[in-house]
Amino acid sequence: MIQIKPSIQHKSNCPHCKTSLKQQELLWQGMFICAKSVCPNCDAQIIEDVKVGHGNYFHYQIDTDKSLIFGDKMGKNWLGRLLLNSLHNPQFENVKIVKEVLKKSDQVIILNCIDYLYGHCLLKLLNADKHLRENREYGVVVIVQKFMRWMVPEGVSEIWTVDIPLRKGNNYFPSLDNFIQEEIKRFNEVLLSRAYSHPDGFNITNYTRVKKHDFSQDDFRVTFIWREDRIWFHSFLQRILIKLKLTRIALPIQNWKVQRLLKKLRSQLPTTAKFTVTGLGTTTKFPNWIEDLRVEGFNEEKERFTCEIYSESRLVIGVHGSNMLLPSGHAGMTIDLMPNQRWENIIQDVLYQEKDLRLASFRYRYFPVETKPSIIANIASSMLLNFSYFNSLMATK
Repeated sequence: MIQIKPSIQHKSNCPHCKTSLKQQELLWQGMFICAKSVCPNCDAQIIEDVKVGHGNYFHYQIDTDKSLIFGDKMGKNWLGRLLLNSLHNPQFENVKIVKEVLKKSDQVIILNCIDYLYGHCLLKLLNADKHLRENREYGVVVIVQKFMRWMVPEGVSEIWTVDIPLRKGNNYFPSLDNFIQEEIKRFNEVLLSRAYSHPDGFNITNYTRVKKHDFSQDDFRVTFIWREDRIWFHSFLQRILIKLKLTRIALPIQNWKVQRLLKKLRSQLPTTAKFTVTGLGTTTKFPNWIEDLRVEGFNEEKERFTCEIYSESRLVIGVHGSNMLLPSGHAGMTIDLMPNQRWENIIQDVLYQEKDLRLASFRYRYFPVETKPSIIANIASSMLLNFSYFNSLMATK
């Protein structure tokens, strides 16, 4: 964690002359938490993100006067550019903020979950469990966007809910900065959570209030997670369709693949097994034996209900992305279909619920998105029919 009160524990050097930067103050950009400094040697005004969230891995310094970005090359055109653009284009609208004080504390850890990508918001929030368990002398203050409020776990001291939609999650809102600057004056000591992008030591049930899958139940679901912007389709052809904004013309093909997959599984599994499609978007139709629970948009009620469906699912299958986080966190097993350009992000969209490495290898599997439905069906059938036996072997180690 990083201390910001009574003093800021952040050290860095000027990117121009390498002089140690001093006289720092914080800027709460929103998605980023930044340190502002003036170089005592060359007078450069530098704004840099402190090492929280993705700043743990990709850290950038911005010379706003010269529009220069200094930092890791890998994420420069992504995170570095986002930060620079946001600082040059502040949004002066008055952000609505709801402050809930659940219990008072003079020493707090602030966990900032604001982001412009849903999966990033959720993954940051999952850091709360560890703080609640290991830092009990501190209260936990969670900053979340409105759509994520329902998943804040019990036990936190305060919740600051900001009405910033995902599409604006990377913007700089001076009104939010002013609010936070005033609020932290109430506390004697303030630490920043590192808000790691891929934390461990969490229990998803603490967030959704939905139990994880129960393997002892005879009845279960097999669920496909539907999405319409990244689909079960050839990677190269899909990239062309995305550029042309014609992805929808391939949705009937995805529908055909899902039906073929579930039909083959239906012939191999117990008659009590249910087959379900959930997710975002309702284009195309499915036969009556496939329970179609897709939606055009999510709210708290729909998302909580869908988590119940994931919990009932012994296996969830879907194309790689943040759409797989909550399903993998609740379901018994997961098959993740990987587009060619996403292999470097493998595992990032799966919430592992298994500590034994061998069982984890059985329960969570990854295949190219080009893999045929018949092959996925054979693998899925093997997973579903043999899990109990494989699990019993592991228990004898």
